Amino acid sequence: MESKQIDITSLQSKNFQLNNSTTPINVDVFGETQRAYLNELQLFTARFNTIPNFISEVKINCKKANYWFVEKYKTIINDVHFLKIQSRKSNQTDLDEVFYFLYDDLLVNFDIQCSVVRFLFRQTSIEKVENIVAEIKKHKHRKNSRVPKINLVVETYRGIETSTIDLTKPKLSISDNYNDDFKEVHQTIYKKLSMQNGKGLVLLHGKPGTGKTSYIRYLIASVKKDVIFLPPSMASNITNPSLMALLIKNPNSIFVIEDAENIIIDRETSDQSPVSTLLNISDGLLSDCLNIQIICSFNTDISKVDSALMRKGRLIAKYEFRELDVLKAQQLSDKLNFKSVINKPMTLSEIYNQTDMDFKPKNQRNSIGFFANNN
Repeated sequence: MESKQIDITSLQSKNFQLNNSTTPINVDVFGETQRAYLNELQLFTARFNTIPNFISEVKINCKKANYWFVEKYKTIINDVHFLKIQSRKSNQTDLDEVFYFLYDDLLVNFDIQCSVVRFLFRQTSIEKVENIVAEIKKHKHRKNSRVPKINLVVETYRGIETSTIDLTKPKLSISDNYNDDFKEVHQTIYKKLSMQNGKGLVLLHGKPGTGKTSYIRYLIASVKKDVIFLPPSMASNITNPSLMALLIKNPNSIFVIEDAENIIIDRETSDQSPVSTLLNISDGLLSDCLNIQIICSFNTDISKVDSALMRKGRLIAKYEFRELDVLKAQQLSDKLNFKSVINKPMTLSEIYNQTDMDFKPKNQRNSIGFFANNN
């Protein structure tokens, strides 16, 4: 359903200027990147010359909540700042973040990509603020939404947060795309990850192009749990206390670490090593509180993985993805309507991307990978 449009510019103050602020602007109100448009804490301080009280609500459907908020409070909104960015799915620009001022000094920040609403205030009565908070909480994302989502770990000027992204479930046949020995492994993984308050570790490894990422995407779109995805660029934050705080706020979820080589290979003597962190989450002191199950994918040989991660009782499953054997590769190629004769084992990437003699693709196929067909 097409989202309703809001004329935000009509709510903007025509009188407010920085030089009319209650304090000289000696704080940086702007975020460090385009994604972090304004720093709400410093914006409040710059405008009102005081330190605010702070309330934050997470997992909010900010598009719907924002529409409700404007309709409800448009007559008392004093000013607004907003950021629009181009949508991944179209050429249109969509609201990414909005800052509203109302009442004496209430700042309401809708962070749409991170699904967070923040309330900053000092003089405004707590009753007024809590009334708005109570209504905003009615717009929390439904856990049983038909559209699978992942919570992508991102780093902003606020620290480590998550950005919620819709995930398209790939049309993936386990029997067609993987060797016969994987069916039982998949059933074990799916059963364990579907359990409430579960814990443990899944290790998926193999050479690039063998279907690890596509399988993870298929798996997490099938399991009805919150999923936190740590991209390779954020892997160094595995020991960051802010990441642990984020996991504590998301119990009974699945934590996916892609390209986890640097995390799972070497355990240092320090208790702050990446492996020690994984052990603590998967079945250590914190495991009964967090109930978080971990999926690690990597290309390195399993023999290089820290042996502590392989302990029976801690490990849900491990599997090495290989090329499809000749017969299965031929069967999949035929189903994709290629006319090739397969005479050697092939990776999924090689099968899906067979080419003509001039090295141009014959047909556009279903792509494979984590964000494939997810634009």
